[in-house]
Amino acid sequence: MHPELMRQVAMARVADFSHQAARYRRVRAAMREASVAPRPSVRAAIELRLSACREELERLAALSERQLHDGEWIVADVDGVPVAAVAVDDGTTVYDPFRPTSQAVSLLQLRRKQVLAY
Repeated sequence: MHPELMRQVAMARVADFSHQAARYRRVRAAMREASVAPRPSVRAAIELRLSACREELERLAALSERQLHDGEWIVADVDGVPVAAVAVDDGTTVYDPFRPTSQAVSLLQLRRKQVLAY
């Protein structure tokens, strides 16, 4: 192979490697920023409700595809909208699967334990 042609091929490969390395560094930096960014906390107002909010409980039960039974339920509201509920008697949970509810469900289970301790 001619020396000038070899040099051109080598320079093209070096440029390609540099481009790939820069792209890799950008992706890694974006991943680091995403993992370091603080997760928004769920601000929930939890209150004990009875059958007055039956429609809301039925909506949560339909969203989570679970059966709803009679009894007392503790409901977690996020920004005024019910997102999760737990039955006081047996601990059954219903929740909105389209919203971040893991923290709300944990708070509800803790509150249920507190209610049962009385």
